[in-house]
Amino acid sequence: MGESWESRLALVDQMNNLVAICRNGDICYINKAGAHMLGFSSPKQVLGEAIANFFHEDYKDTAKLGMEVFAEDKTLMFVKFTRLDSKEVEVEMRVEALDFEGETTYMLQATDITQHLRTARALRSREQRLEGILNTVADGIITINDDGGIQTFNPAAEKIFGFKKEEVIGKNIRVLLPETIGVGLSREFGAEWASILSFGNDLVGVRKDGEIFPMEMAVRELNQGENLTFTSIVRDITARKKAEEKVYNLAHFDHLTGLPNRYLLGDRLDEALKRAGRSDRDVALMFIDLDKFKTINDTIGHSGGDQGLMEVASRLRNCIRNTDTVARVGGDEFVVLLEELHHQEETTIVAEKIMESLQTPFIFEGHEFLLSASIGISIYPEHATDVTHLMICADRAMYQVKRDRKSGFAVYLPDMSMPSSAE
Repeated sequence: MGESWESRLALVDQMNNLVAICRNGDICYINKAGAHMLGFSSPKQVLGEAIANFFHEDYKDTAKLGMEVFAEDKTLMFVKFTRLDSKEVEVEMRVEALDFEGETTYMLQATDITQHLRTARALRSREQRLEGILNTVADGIITINDDGGIQTFNPAAEKIFGFKKEEVIGKNIRVLLPETIGVGLSREFGAEWASILSFGNDLVGVRKDGEIFPMEMAVRELNQGENLTFTSIVRDITARKKAEEKVYNLAHFDHLTGLPNRYLLGDRLDEALKRAGRSDRDVALMFIDLDKFKTINDTIGHSGGDQGLMEVASRLRNCIRNTDTVARVGGDEFVVLLEELHHQEETTIVAEKIMESLQTPFIFEGHEFLLSASIGISIYPEHATDVTHLMICADRAMYQVKRDRKSGFAVYLPDMSMPSSAE
């Protein structure tokens, strides 16, 4: 190379990105940053190497297209290099043809974007020549122009949304989203849209048949010459959400009755007391212990006992408002949480409804049983101002009923005590 080229390349050598000049597919110049990006300590170690040797195995077919094909398309491409130490480097690459001494050479520029793509590993070039690679990706990949128009729609996206690509190409991305997403935003697809449609946000998509489903979407902004486009990765997370819901239900609900368990009750009671403190309303806690329920299990077996517990749960639900809570906290023990009370008489009314509902005989396989319960009631803030002591007061009131009448209900009084071990 002549002096003029050497002086120019001296400037290129100061650049932080990879810059290489190739002739007949071989590297005849590479700057220091480029050599280091490929894992070499000196540019001299790279000279004469075929540029195709540094393309990752996944991109060998892309490399075979040749520099002239890359140069025809002057947009940025996403490819992956393999370093000398076998580490992978994901890059944005651009190739330009140079007329040097009457012979065509090619200048390759590449920027390391490995760090930026860790949250979107499946992003690839959107050009048609790489479509075969994109079509093997399990996640949906959609490219969108700055007007929100869908430009590409890979097979995984077709499977997720139920549309064929011909049905959505050219249409606005809103066709895949509920009307509630993006309310107030312009139709122009910009940074605000990209921020909304990103990992970490709770998103839902709309399938062709109108079904709403949970999804994750990551959006990356790309500059292609004078055009601004966006590439999005879409993942249907329906199965994951169902699994999470199942785990949550197992941890927070009674498997037999479907009622909240003691852990969820504790959370709801804690929140109820906070709300009551702000609204200056009362909260009532009712401990319900079924009387002599063991006789049902002894007479008709545990399957009959389970049916009895489910029947009791149903009757208790019918005695309270939708804003209240009934929970199962033990074998035959239930708790009712009443919120937004104006006066104590409301609690008495609910207790009477519960006692009345239990008077209807429970029938199982021809056997008839009369149900009854002992109910202890405590009131926030009259009897206690925290969860623990409110529960203690309700428990003491319930045991007082058992000592006195064996069924019925009682509101906590300060002189009530816990039962002795003999009781």
